[in-house]
Amino acid sequence: MLPQVEEVMRDYPKIQFGVVDAGDVQDIAEHFLIFTVPVLLLFVDGKEVLREARIVHIDLFREKLNRIYTAILD
Repeated sequence: MLPQVEEVMRDYPKIQFGVVDAGDVQDIAEHFLIFTVPVLLLFVDGKEVLREARIVHIDLFREKLNRIYTAILD
């Protein structure tokens, strides 16, 4: 996982963060339609609300995450 993502996630303590290697767990990749790596998925109440794939721009990811966090989770 990108170390920068782990750093960003520290700023959002209400979000449970985990890493899954989709190559090791094919069922997960199939279930979530993951065709490239890395993929960052954020779920709220079991629904996908954010998906960032392949090239992750950390600043843009942080902005999107912050909007969701303050609107839904704060």
